[in-house]
Amino acid sequence: MKVENGKFYFIKDNFFEIFKSYKLMENKENGNKRPCYFCFNDPENKKIIWFVPISSKIDKYKAIYENKKKKQKKVYNFVFGKVLGKEKTFLIQNIFPTTEDYIESKYQNKM
Repeated sequence: MKVENGKFYFIKDNFFEIFKSYKLMENKENGNKRPCYFCFNDPENKKIIWFVPISSKIDKYKAIYENKKKKQKKVYNFVFGKVLGKEKTFLIQNIFPTTEDYIESKYQNKM
């Protein structure tokens, strides 16, 4: 599968089984595929693809953001952005690399 920078993808279950000791985010929630990941190719090694999980729990992460901002000037754990017109949190703190072998499918908007 050809991976496009800046698109969203799902990761295969076996990736999380192999790397479960790394405490990555769970691949499924209530029987749904979650989370989907924003991805981009590594600029130095084209075989490596970086995956950033996104979350719809905006209120949770905004509260964490405000608390961290009071204690330090910059917050690097996550950023906020729009996906399909809805605000999401990009969880930079949970970024991980993998290869095309572990990509299940590209995210498709069903609207």
